[in-house]
Amino acid sequence: MSAGKMRSESAVAWIRLIRLEFARVIRSGGVGAAVLLLLGLGVYAGWQGSQRIQAAGAATAAADTAYRDQLAHLISIYPPTTEAGELLYYLAFPAPQPPSGLSALASGRTEVETASLRIRLLALEGQLYEQETLNPRLAAAGDLDLSFILIALLPLFVIAVTYDIVSGERERGTWQMARLFARRRRLVAAKIGARVILAAGLVTALALIGTFLAGIDADGSAGWAAALIALHTLFWFALCLGVAAGRRSSTTNAMILVGVWVMLTFLAPAVLSLTNAILHPVPEALELTVRQRQGYHEAWDLPKAATMDGFFEDYPQWSDRTVPEDEFTWAWYYAMNHRGDRAARDASRAYREVLAQRDEWARRWSLLVPPLAAQIALDRLSHTDLATQLAYQEAVRRHHERLKAHFLPLLFAAVPIAEVDWGRVPAFEPAAPVGTASQAGFPAAAALILISVCALAAGIIPRAPGFRPRPSPDS
Repeated sequence: MSAGKMRSESAVAWIRLIRLEFARVIRSGGVGAAVLLLLGLGVYAGWQGSQRIQAAGAATAAADTAYRDQLAHLISIYPPTTEAGELLYYLAFPAPQPPSGLSALASGRTEVETASLRIRLLALEGQLYEQETLNPRLAAAGDLDLSFILIALLPLFVIAVTYDIVSGERERGTWQMARLFARRRRLVAAKIGARVILAAGLVTALALIGTFLAGIDADGSAGWAAALIALHTLFWFALCLGVAAGRRSSTTNAMILVGVWVMLTFLAPAVLSLTNAILHPVPEALELTVRQRQGYHEAWDLPKAATMDGFFEDYPQWSDRTVPEDEFTWAWYYAMNHRGDRAARDASRAYREVLAQRDEWARRWSLLVPPLAAQIALDRLSHTDLATQLAYQEAVRRHHERLKAHFLPLLFAAVPIAEVDWGRVPAFEPAAPVGTASQAGFPAAAALILISVCALAAGIIPRAPGFRPRPSPDS
């Protein structure tokens, strides 16, 4: 018999063996119901993700409409000779950050933080942190998104169909009979292959659901997200195979795997989060608002020259301007608001630095916990992580500075409303994505591959020739 014919017959035998095992798994009690449940949750999560994206787009359009309506209303109720500073006291400028299509996959920090601020020309720090988009009690419950289903729930499905691939046959007394049709390694490989195909089909279906409902673009970020989800699923298969390769009972295998799932999915992330909070204590954002307001209110009792001196230190280009000491001017009023931001500047910088340190620490140490590494990487790819939120706040700060640069000359000159060209007001420039897709996805992907190999080797190596484990009662 030729070598080519032997390989062909071997391939046919493999396909037949995998097909038979696949049919047996599908007919197993509860598997069909679990698949339907996960698909149903995936449809709901995909729909909810699309609603989040639509709501973000609607908020952007609403913010621009609200700005134009508010500006038209203020111009209509104030006499044309009114100084522009009085109108600017009320006028709120939109600063919306467009959502990423992948945010339908992983909602991240968008559950509790807004990316569509409306800011005034007043002191900025308080405006950045006074927004509340969700009741804290509701936020604590989290959000059902596709990443939660794929990272937290899908492993339970993998465990449910894999924990007894060998021990189940032994306990039913059919293992020796099954080995008559194929060698042990080929039989185990076929069993794993059938389950991998089933899980791959389920993951593909969930991904297609999310893509269809949320309109996710097939770009580099989506490719890395798909790779991370696949590698995370394969990690759980490797872990299950490593545990199932031991001569333990099915009950013991199930208890070990569920215990590992609880530890990796909930306990380890909680421990890392607590450690991160201890190592990098973050001051309350309320402290920034308090300092900003104290700096602003104290200026009412200071000579105007003292307030303007601090303002000119930061903006020397206007140091040749003067304000009268004995009367109210809008230039002095907005300089007084700037004094509030100066008072909170150091605390704000320290706050942001600690948050950045937390983010870096979490991304580094999460590589030891596969579910957490995959989740953090998906948040980064979806632009819903902490670094993206900090970048958005920096973009808002830059926009606030552009607005001051545009309006302050008019305030010093006491220009009336009628002489302001409102069509030339600077538009908000959204923050650029933080890092590239490969920078976000590669570390987690490499960690998943390495840990998967280690988990598989930990179970397979003791089964190598020459190693004689002590037999268990169920063997």
